[in-house]
Amino acid sequence: FAAEVCADGFSDAVVLGMGGSSLCCEVFARCFSPAKGHPRLHTLDTTNPGAVASLTASLDIAKTLFIISSKSGSTIEPNCLLAHFWAAVDKATRGKAGRQFIAITDPGTSLEKLARRRGFRKVFTNPPDIGGRFSALSLFGLVPAAVMGLDVGLLLSRAREQARRCAADIPTSENQALRLGAALGRHAARGQDKLTLWLSPAIEPLALWIEQLIAESTGKEGKGIVPVTGEPLAEPRAYGRDRLFVAVALDAQPAPPALAELENNGHPALRLSLKDPYDIGAQFFLWEVATAAAGFLLGVDPFDQPDVQSAKDQTKSLLSCLEKGRLPAESAPLAAGGMTAFADAGLVAALAKDGQRQTQRTLAAMLTAHFGRLRAGDYAALLAYVEPTEDNRRALEALASQLRRFAAAPITIEYGPRYLHSTGQLYKGGGDGGVFLQLVEQDAAELPVPGEIFTFGTLLRAQARGDFAAMLARGRRVLRLDLGPAGHRPLQSLINAAEQASPCAR
Repeated sequence: FAAEVCADGFSDAVVLGMGGSSLCCEVFARCFSPAKGHPRLHTLDTTNPGAVASLTASLDIAKTLFIISSKSGSTIEPNCLLAHFWAAVDKATRGKAGRQFIAITDPGTSLEKLARRRGFRKVFTNPPDIGGRFSALSLFGLVPAAVMGLDVGLLLSRAREQARRCAADIPTSENQALRLGAALGRHAARGQDKLTLWLSPAIEPLALWIEQLIAESTGKEGKGIVPVTGEPLAEPRAYGRDRLFVAVALDAQPAPPALAELENNGHPALRLSLKDPYDIGAQFFLWEVATAAAGFLLGVDPFDQPDVQSAKDQTKSLLSCLEKGRLPAESAPLAAGGMTAFADAGLVAALAKDGQRQTQRTLAAMLTAHFGRLRAGDYAALLAYVEPTEDNRRALEALASQLRRFAAAPITIEYGPRYLHSTGQLYKGGGDGGVFLQLVEQDAAELPVPGEIFTFGTLLRAQARGDFAAMLARGRRVLRLDLGPAGHRPLQSLINAAEQASPCAR
C-alpha cells in the first residue's frame, strides 16, 4: 500500500486522530524524515480552529492523503476533522474524494461502515483486543510509518529483539521491562511519583507517547504516576524528594552531566540506551510491558480509562444545548486583568476575602492565590486551549518558568483537547495532587464543521468547559481563564502577571 501511495505522487499524508491513534505517529513524523518519493507525515490532534486552518492552508489538497485513525470510530475530534477535509477534497476533486482517504479502525465500527460507503481508498481493520495507547506496533502506528517510507521491518525487528529480552523465561533480574516497571511502581509507592523524563533531542517527541501511556494507564483510583516532560534538568536543590528521573538517550546524544549530579545528591535515576532512532520500536514494547507491571504493583488496571468519559459526557451535554449554534451563557464569578475567570469553590472563597472588588483584582493576585495552594509533593499543569504555534509554545514555557518560583513542584504544559486523551485520565482519576490552570483562547474567525451546527471554535470551548466541569466534580484545584482573541497577546499578559506574583504572599 505504501508503494502504491508513493507511486501516486502524494506530497503529504495527514493522520487525523487522538491519543493512542496519533501520538505514535507524531513520534514518527518528528523523529524521522520521509523516504525519497514518500509523502511528509503530519498529525492533527486538535479542534483548535487556527491549527486546522493553518494546516489546511499549508497543504496541496489534491496531493494529500488523509488517514482517519480511530479505534472506536466514534471519537468526535477525528470525525469533525474528517468532515472538514472531506469537504475540501470533494470540492477540489469534483466528487472523487474517496481515493485520498483511508481509515484505520476496529472491525464493525461506524467509521469502517462510513469509509466503505464513501469508497475510501483503503480500510485497515486492527485487532480489536489492542488498547489504543498500546497500539503503536499495530496498524495504527505501522501504516502511517510505512506511508512515509520508514523501514517497518527494521522497526519491528527491534521490537522483537526487545520482546525476546523480556520473555517469560527471562529471569526477572535480567528482564529490562519488568525492572523498569518495578522501579516505576516501587518509587511511586514511596512518594517518588513524578516520572521526570529526559530524552536525547533527536528522539524527544517520544516523551509525548510515554506521557500518555504512563498517565492514562496508572492514573486512577486515587493513585498514579505523573509524567513530567519538556522540563530542563536543573540543579539538585531545585527539586523535592518526589522525583524519579529516567533518561532515554541515543548513544550519539548521551544524558547530560546534570543527571549524574542529581544521582550523587540522592535522586533516583535510570538510564535507557538507544543505538539509533529505529530502536524506538524496542522502546514502544519496553514501556508497554513496564507500564503494565507498574499498574500491577500500584493495584490498578493499566488497560482501562474510567475517568476519560466524564469530560466527554460534559462536552456532549453542552453541545446538545446550543442556542443558535452558541454555547449556553456563563456567569463568571471572577475577573482580573480584562479576563473572565472561573474557579473551584475554595479559590473563589479565598479571593472573596482579599478585600478587592472583581474589577480591581489583578492577575498577579489571582495567580498568587491559586498557585500558593501548591503543597509538598504536588504538581501543576497548564492546560492550554490555544493554537500550538512556536510563539505560543515559547510563551507557555516562559509562563511555566515564572510559576516554578512558587514551589519545587513540576509544572507541565498540555494542549487541549489533546490532553483529554492522555493525561486527562490522571488529572481526574489520580491523586489530588494537581493544581491546574486552564487557558481558553477565543478564535478570531469561526471555522464551520460541515454537517454540524457548531464550529470548531465552539467545539473547542465546549471541550474546555466540559473538562473544567468534570474537574470541579472531582474536587480539583482549578482556575480557568478565558483569554479573549489571540491577537490581544493574552499569554504575554499572563507572563507579566506571573512575574509580579509573589510566592511569599501565600
